[in-house]
Parts: sequence; structure tokens; C-alpha cells
Amino acid sequence: DILTVLSQFDVVTFLWCNEYYKHPKKFFAFLEKAEKSVWSLPDAPLSNVPRIINNTKLVRWNADKRYLLDMEQEGFTIPKTKILDPRKYSVAELNALVHDFLPSESVVLKPSMSASSTLTRRITNTSTLSPDDLTFLELCTLGGLRSSLLIQKFEPAISTGEYSFVFVGSHLTHVMLKSPQKGDFRVQDEYGGSARLANLLDIKLQSLQAVQNVFNSLQRRFGYKSTEGLSSGEIGYVRIDGLITEDRPFVLMEIEAIEPHLWLETGKGISDMLSLLLEAS
Repeated sequence: DILTVLSQFDVVTFLWCNEYYKHPKKFFAFLEKAEKSVWSLPDAPLSNVPRIINNTKLVRWNADKRYLLDMEQEGFTIPKTKILDPRKYSVAELNALVHDFLPSESVVLKPSMSASSTLTRRITNTSTLSPDDLTFLELCTLGGLRSSLLIQKFEPAISTGEYSFVFVGSHLTHVMLKSPQKGDFRVQDEYGGSARLANLLDIKLQSLQAVQNVFNSLQRRFGYKSTEGLSSGEIGYVRIDGLITEDRPFVLMEIEAIEPHLWLETGKGISDMLSLLLEAS
């Protein structure tokens, strides 16, 4: 059982938990069992209690992009966003919802549980959907997303690049600037995107403070440890992605706390990560 397996390790991390979004029910069931297993270990020697990185409550929260609405309620800027269950609608009804969300504008549709722009589609103009757009809406209504549908205003600033702020432990170790291929909006390398290290000195102080405030919010919510030395985990790493525009210091696009690409291969953050993973329990 999970209790027996976990007790054999000093550290459990989700850093390489690939494609969890394809099996949401099993993934959430695992999180619940893992959490209960750790909490059931107080009678065991502390040496048998693994450190879980990241906090399972943070992982559960971060697995579904509904967390963006939580961050908006806290006062952080996100793109205009709506999340719904597309299976409750016909294609015509979903088409009308997309149009009413932002008439005659560009929107991005994606599963609320996904990674690497999987099943992500941009609709150029909500007043005139193409046949391919309607085919995508039909896929959504038939449950092809395996999760809820996120409708989001397209942010043109993506063309100038999306920033990824990488935190290891409690430190901002480095920042990457990801750029899409010309004519695309997806920044992942599988779609022709590229990434380079950004110079912190080139980023406005107001933007850096906004990102730090996002991280501080996560620390307040998920960064605790119990007085007994046990918890459902700690925050060991997180990537905060967003845009910097002329009129908005930081537009939060995504928080990655499960298995994000952290660009440790650049040499940045690697010593912090090794210290974190090798730290004595």
C-alpha cells in the first residue's frame, strides 16, 4: 500500500509527475491516499516519515486552473477568464457562450486541467467561428477535454514574450523569457517557441514585487509545517508565469507547482534544488 511505499523514502516530489492531467481521478485519489498515509504515521519513527515536495494541498489546488479565479479574488490581475462544464451545452449553446464572453474579439480555449498547451485553441474572432473552431467546440461538448473548459481573453502581449519566474525554496533563482514562434501564441518549444534567461535588472521593480506577492500568497496558504514536524508537504519549488505590459505590472497567466520545466539545465537554481532535496528530514 501507499503507506508502506512512502515509508521507504526520505523525500517524495512531484517534479517528474508527467501527464497527471490525463488521469485526473486516479491522480486526485493518489493525493488523498498519500496525504492520509503521511498523517497516519505519527506513531512511526520520524525517520520513516517522508518529506513531501510540493505540499499535496498545493498540488491538488494547482492541478486545475480554477486556481486562477482564486488568485483574482485575492486581487491579482489575470486575463478575463470563465470556466464551465462544456458537456452541459450543445455546440450552438457553447458557441453563443463564447460569443457573449467577448463579442468580436479573440479568445483562447483550453482544458482546465492540461499542460504544454494540450488541446489549446485560439479563436481569432468570436463573432465568426471557423469550421475547425466548431469542431473543437463539439469535442468539448462530448467530454473530449476530460475536464472543465477555460475560456480566456487572448492577450496580445504574448507576442513579446511570457516571463517564467522560478522559485526554489523561498528564493527567486532565475527568470526565463519565453517567446512564441512568429504567427503563433504558444511558447512551448514543441510549437516552435524559444526561451532565454532574462536579466532581472531589465524587469521593472513593480513587476518583481507583484510576482513576489503571488509567491507570498502561496506561502501563506500552503507553506506551513505542523508543530509535530509533519504536514501534507512544503513548498519546495514553483514557477509563476505571466505577462508584463505597459499598463499592468504583471498579468498572472499560470502557476506551475507540479512538474514544471524549471530550466535547471541553465545552471540557475540547481544548487538550491539539490540542497532542498538532500536536506535532512
